[in-house]
Amino acid sequence: MKDTELFAAALALKSPWYIKKIDFRDAAQGEKELHIEVDHHKRVKFEYEGELCPVHDHQLRSWRHLRFFQHDCYLHARVPRVKTESGEVRLVAVPWAEPGSSFTLLFELDVLKLMDKGMSASAVGRHYSFDSRIASRIVGRHVSNALATQELRAVKDLSVDETSRKKGHNYLTILCDRQAKKVVGVSLGKDQKAVGEALIDMEARGADRTTVRSVTLDMSRSYIAACESYMPQAEMVFDRFHLVKKLNEAIDTIRRAEQKQFKEALKHSRYLWLRNASKLSQKQQQRLDLLKEAFPNLGQAYRLKELFREVFDAAQFTKRLKPLNEWIKMAWDSGIKPIQEFVNMLHDHWYGIKTYFKRLANNAFAEGVNLKIQEIKRIARGYRNPHNFILMIYFKLGGLDLKIH
Repeated sequence: MKDTELFAAALALKSPWYIKKIDFRDAAQGEKELHIEVDHHKRVKFEYEGELCPVHDHQLRSWRHLRFFQHDCYLHARVPRVKTESGEVRLVAVPWAEPGSSFTLLFELDVLKLMDKGMSASAVGRHYSFDSRIASRIVGRHVSNALATQELRAVKDLSVDETSRKKGHNYLTILCDRQAKKVVGVSLGKDQKAVGEALIDMEARGADRTTVRSVTLDMSRSYIAACESYMPQAEMVFDRFHLVKKLNEAIDTIRRAEQKQFKEALKHSRYLWLRNASKLSQKQQQRLDLLKEAFPNLGQAYRLKELFREVFDAAQFTKRLKPLNEWIKMAWDSGIKPIQEFVNMLHDHWYGIKTYFKRLANNAFAEGVNLKIQEIKRIARGYRNPHNFILMIYFKLGGLDLKIH
């Protein structure tokens, strides 16, 4: 097999395209570059928008290709401009690159793979000796194209969560399909409007908000209002871990009040009160037992916290709401003000708490997504452009068909 035939096979070139010439050229610092000239057979017509058109003239184009061993590689071709039946002159698409790109599809695919494995745009830029913005543009174009063709199946169960975009009050609202386990909507902000914009983003790809039957969320007033306004048919499910967080805040309020009077005794004890008993060391458990005896209110609040967790753990198997009602009565009867305020909060949000026992749904997947988003941000050392950040979220977590696996 000739060299030209070998490279044509490697590039998957088909008639009328063929390799005309291959040569090594001198580059900077004594390096060599591989240059491949591609041409087409004479007297052929090319397709443009379903119409076979004669060649009018040519435009010289070059593309960077994957390295050949240690050598940078470039493709060059006379790309036909054809004349349509309406008399318009149009540049035809070539099979090895996307229109307007200066890189071959195989090169761009390698960039996507490197980014998918965790390399930042800066690291990819160093790897290929080009500006990191080029890597970002390649990812952005492929993600945009994939989003434009993605067809979302009926989304039945959503999660709504927020994530920080950068330091300060810069947030994104993230919608996740809990069944498909992927991000289906992203928007700037964390208010009611942001949820509406994320839903529009989701519906642009075929999903229908009226088919959503449940939404897991925290107790943000903005998110609650958004669900009531945009998805009134959906049942709201308040995340159990957010409830536990609120109860922990109540316990910490009690601890701080006690610590004002008994600073030394409660010094460095915050972790003991907030951690699950099963995760404490023997030494930590012994100290906690002593503190519970010395501070009865704190001890009672801690026992209520552990019982609260057990109620939700048991619900995974029984779906019984009665134990929670019994816990609420016990908590109220404790007479401890921060605990009673927590009980009032439960009553105010009962509609979204009782549905947990029906659906056993939580925001665990959304929280996992949040952690991955923060990792995306860490690798890139932040994103000045929020649009690029959103595209990277879809790239990593949107379940897109990018043909990189």
